[in-house]
Amino acid sequence: MAATHWLGDPPADRERLAPWALSRIAAAAAEDARVDAMVDIEYAARDIEADLGGRFGAGVVGGPSNRRPGGRRSFHLDGISPLRLREEDSDEPWAALLDPARLIRGIGTVSEAHRSGEWVELTLIPHALFAAPTDPWLPPGAHSLTVRLDPATGFLRSAALHDRQGPLATAQVRGLDVLDARFSAEAGTTLARMARTLLEPARLTAEVRIEADPHDDHSFTPVPSARSWTISSGREILTMTGDYEPDRTSPAAARLAELLTPARIVSHLAHVTATSPTSVEAAVRPLRTFPFSAWAPDESLTCRFTVDPTTGVLVRAEATTEHRTVFRHIVTALGPEGHAQPWDYSSIGG
Repeated sequence: MAATHWLGDPPADRERLAPWALSRIAAAAAEDARVDAMVDIEYAARDIEADLGGRFGAGVVGGPSNRRPGGRRSFHLDGISPLRLREEDSDEPWAALLDPARLIRGIGTVSEAHRSGEWVELTLIPHALFAAPTDPWLPPGAHSLTVRLDPATGFLRSAALHDRQGPLATAQVRGLDVLDARFSAEAGTTLARMARTLLEPARLTAEVRIEADPHDDHSFTPVPSARSWTISSGREILTMTGDYEPDRTSPAAARLAELLTPARIVSHLAHVTATSPTSVEAAVRPLRTFPFSAWAPDESLTCRFTVDPTTGVLVRAEATTEHRTVFRHIVTALGPEGHAQPWDYSSIGG
């Protein structure tokens, strides 16, 4: 294997490998480097249109819907900074290879995970509601995306997008040279814990104190989810799931759902720094493709999150702008279904 990362070596157990891989991809959002590389991208010819945009749009590999001829493009990258890619939300077709955290929001599940030589190979299935219609590698209508993750760097060394007819686009990274690597282990660990909630089943009970939120509508259309909880918000008791329908869910309900499954928030963050061993502060990257995160809907916000290490639930979340608090939720009790216990927030800082 490549050099050991501070998250440790990939586990041999396949059931633990997929959560570890999501952790590694998320941790990359707390890292930066200068990178030299060659990227080759090849598109398969198609005689019929491939509509991969799903419910919120249409297109072929993130572009306009049309018949695409086959072809190969090569990119010579000198001194590329993954942090700069996050600051600009670069739409270059190679950007997700060096900034893979942006893919997390669109993942429905990991259908396969195994070690392949130096890499961890994953097959990702897009989420029909949370995948971005313009994503060049994981649009909602795709069949799957198979990637090879470099455990040492968190970068993707290859990617293969499949539609129902077979491979549609493939990418290979050659001659990768990582320069001036910088990272925050505490911030990366917190993001990693948030990301693993995407694959973890859980049934929890919580009490949430909503100290600031301009919306008071908790209506939402639930969709099947492996992660759910019952919440007492002080005024009513709600049953929430980690999944929701972005266009049919009120912002207030979506924020409660994202407290439960904060994995998808990770893709929307930039400049992530640790404020305690389990807390981070971050800017919002300029994502302008629906669906947004309910906790990071606008790049003018600064977000602060504190994570329960055991469950991955956000026990404190707030977003501020110009020294004004826009949203603030605090979990005051948390536990297994039907047995919420008062939450000792002071034990983890914030």
